[in-house]
Amino acid sequence: MDFRELIELERKPFKERVKLQYSTYLKEVEKGFMIGRQGSGPVDVRMQYKDLHSDTFNDVLVFGSNSYLGLANHPYVKSKVVEAVEKYGIGTGGSPAFSGYTKQHRDLEKRLAALAGHEDAVLLPSGYMANLCWVNGLMNRNDIIIYDQNSHASVINAIKMTNVPFFTFDPERLDEFEKMLPKIRERSKPGAQIFSTVEGVRSTDGTIIDLKRYIEICRANDIVTILDDAHGVGTLGRTGKGTLEHLDLLGQVDLRMSTCSKSLGAQGAFVSGSNEYIFMLRNFSYPYLFTSGLAQPTIAAISAALDVMEREPERIERLHDNVRYMQDKLETEGFNIIRGQSGIIPIFFEKLGIVGNINRRLFERGLFANIMEYPMVPPDKERLRISVMTSHSRDEIDQAVKLIVEVAREFEAL
Repeated sequence: MDFRELIELERKPFKERVKLQYSTYLKEVEKGFMIGRQGSGPVDVRMQYKDLHSDTFNDVLVFGSNSYLGLANHPYVKSKVVEAVEKYGIGTGGSPAFSGYTKQHRDLEKRLAALAGHEDAVLLPSGYMANLCWVNGLMNRNDIIIYDQNSHASVINAIKMTNVPFFTFDPERLDEFEKMLPKIRERSKPGAQIFSTVEGVRSTDGTIIDLKRYIEICRANDIVTILDDAHGVGTLGRTGKGTLEHLDLLGQVDLRMSTCSKSLGAQGAFVSGSNEYIFMLRNFSYPYLFTSGLAQPTIAAISAALDVMEREPERIERLHDNVRYMQDKLETEGFNIIRGQSGIIPIFFEKLGIVGNINRRLFERGLFANIMEYPMVPPDKERLRISVMTSHSRDEIDQAVKLIVEVAREFEAL
């Protein structure tokens, strides 16, 4: 669906909107667009996938997975999960506040906190829940949040749930961010605390802002800082501790949210910070209090993935080598990309509205990738988003670039 049609559709009454959206969905499934792709088998550089309109699973080369370090199918990780199932079973039986909390959870929380130079952490089932957790647990209607305009949808939903006043900012324009703070302070209620959140690695293009200056501005204005480092942990820093290690800023933000479902290859997320802040989340955050604790096999998977990351830091360097190699190849072929430092490579096309067709044809020819289009990005910033993994070989990267070149030329987009 064209972005203009989507915007118009969003404005229609509910029942009309439902009918139109569903009918559009059925038409796009018939056309073979990338809706509801189903996978089969372990997450790796090659997987079995099919579309909803097909009954056949086909082997595809995967450049659309967030398992950057290749740990989702690692033998050591799998062995530790099997051990945990035998020892602990498959569930915790309750929320962390009641019965779903164990020594294994506690040990992992302390370990995850240390990755950011923090004192403590809480575990959540997903990054979405983690962002709901800190907004809901720390803020009230008197407080104010200033969020990165690139923030994940979960941050925006958390703001709506908590009903706190909000402002947005462009992290590439920190001068403007600094100038807006006195005005916001003047308009705030007495005793209001200002919070601000920013992405470490931008999920749409893999770039990093001037985080050091951002932190300095926030400190000078008594702002509580929250770093979303979902795509940074495991991809940045000499030992994979993320954006903070990469920029020599460990311990310099008040809170850090990250996930265990990307570089660590498992499931879940965590928020780390000071003892005082984490106490608040444990005791006053509804998304934490009323959600079942992570299952013991998942705790084992995350812990084992950390073991591998710590023992094999060369995985991180190999990821960077693969990213640079693919960036060089794509630029040599004439593609417009952004050279980030994580595992994400965005590819832009001058012809708008073409990226969905390109992605569909790539899938038909055996390459799994993802696209970012409105409303995830502005209408004129749609892109093919490539995710590189440590486990990709040079031959597999060459094969992927060759397919992207051929398909782009087919649609006269190169």
